Amino acid sequence: MAVPFLLTACAGSSRSGSVAESGVSRVALSSGQAKLVEDGVKEMVDNTGAQLSAVSAISIAQQPGVHVCGYVKTRDAAGKEGPDLPFYVELRELNGKPVTERGQVGSDPSKISKINFVCRRHG
Repeated sequence: MAVPFLLTACAGSSRSGSVAESGVSRVALSSGQAKLVEDGVKEMVDNTGAQLSAVSAISIAQQPGVHVCGYVKTRDAAGKEGPDLPFYVELRELNGKPVTERGQVGSDPSKISKINFVCRRHG
């Protein structure tokens, strides 16, 4: 899945280092990873003008990939700004290249519960 968005500023905010939970560490996204996340999220919201914010990435010991969480600002067909929607995307590698494997965007109960579960370690 590919979805473009403005992650350059967000990528810089993803700091490397550990978080409170053992086996969980922050990851600084490369520009290529940031672009994949942005493209993936934009595809999920079907909105090329979407903008990401509050992006954070972590790795979890003994779990593959990088887990990325944040918010996406969307606009409706008339160009009116919508709410910031929470998202998560999982980055993995295929043939040595990063790919977006799974993701979720939205605020309805089924989506938000999954996003909250996946992103709970980003604190």
